[in-house]
Amino acid sequence: MQKQINLSDILGKYGESYITRYNIKGQEKGIIRLLMACRSSAMGSHYEKCSHCSYLGKSFNSCRNRHCPLCQHKDKQQWLDNRMQELLPVGYYHLVFTIPHELNLLCLQNKKQMYGILFKAASQTVLELAKDIKHLGADTGLITILHSWGQNMMEHPHLHCIMPAGGLSFDKTHWVHTDKKNDFFIHYKIISRKFRGKFLDILQQAFNKEQLVFKGDSSALAAKKKFAIFKAALYKKEWVVNIQAPFGKPEKVLEYLSRYIFRIAITNRRIIEIKDGKVLLCWKDYRMGHFRKMRLDIDEFIRRFLLHVLPKGFFKVRYYGIFSSGCRKENIHTANRLLDQEQKNFIQEAIEDGRQTWEKQNTVWEEIVKKINGYKKPNCPRCGKGRLSFAGIVHQENPAPG
Repeated sequence: MQKQINLSDILGKYGESYITRYNIKGQEKGIIRLLMACRSSAMGSHYEKCSHCSYLGKSFNSCRNRHCPLCQHKDKQQWLDNRMQELLPVGYYHLVFTIPHELNLLCLQNKKQMYGILFKAASQTVLELAKDIKHLGADTGLITILHSWGQNMMEHPHLHCIMPAGGLSFDKTHWVHTDKKNDFFIHYKIISRKFRGKFLDILQQAFNKEQLVFKGDSSALAAKKKFAIFKAALYKKEWVVNIQAPFGKPEKVLEYLSRYIFRIAITNRRIIEIKDGKVLLCWKDYRMGHFRKMRLDIDEFIRRFLLHVLPKGFFKVRYYGIFSSGCRKENIHTANRLLDQEQKNFIQEAIEDGRQTWEKQNTVWEEIVKKINGYKKPNCPRCGKGRLSFAGIVHQENPAPG
């Protein structure tokens, strides 16, 4: 069976020459070199022991960089473990906010500012509309995840959001459910147009405060009149907000989270081969509805990968509303208590009505607990029953522990 080609293999072979030819500096240079060394002797190694058998093995250390496809799995598992324990026993909507491609160049030149505007505009749009008593009339929450790429690794900024089906009443005495008949609490066009207005208003504020950089093809936009014309054209476009109905079961929430939270611009499984100075990739053409293959020059492949390096300290996953870090624990406890009582009332009513079908069905929460308990799978290469855990750093002159 042919060995899977990794991003680190490509950078290890071509990274240094790319750095030299294009005079790559700073963060991008550091990331190339870090990913080149990931899980190699250059990073050192550590011992791992099995929790079930006597297996003791050595593994190379990871770079732990968030742009590395090899290192995302462990962080993803820990993040999912934490979030699974915070899931509410309700359905969850999946919303995707996409900005027009005309803004792509500004995003590349102003990543921190433009991506920050995207987070702010999308979150304010949903939370404000949810609070409106004409719509949901409740405090809801959002988990938001930034993606800056499309399947072809080109710039395509969009925000994936998870929202529970409802929210806490303003007095926190009950859970307000979304209308099941209408799939969502508001028409998508209202959300889309409010999002457009929010984004462009915050963008104008950033322009007025001279927080944006305009270089190359976008340099003309530095003039007030040109920027006004540019913004007016964006107002005339219909912005895309996609809303998917609530997931039927908790495992669907888990599937969604694992698919999007720690994804980067290119996954190793999409790399097919390196031949004649080119990389052959697999990518999904959503317009055509099927997978295709694409061949890129090595330099172009690395260039596209570097397009999606995030600024230092920039958070690509953010929490809003009742999921905000300062009040998340209290709000989730309150919501769980209210929904649990609601479930008990439903069961009591079923008993009084003589209906027993509820006894044959697990509640959504029971399914969630089951998923949490069976979440961490065995990964011992010898017994296949235990999990490997850290057992000490390997020192060149020291023998294996114990």
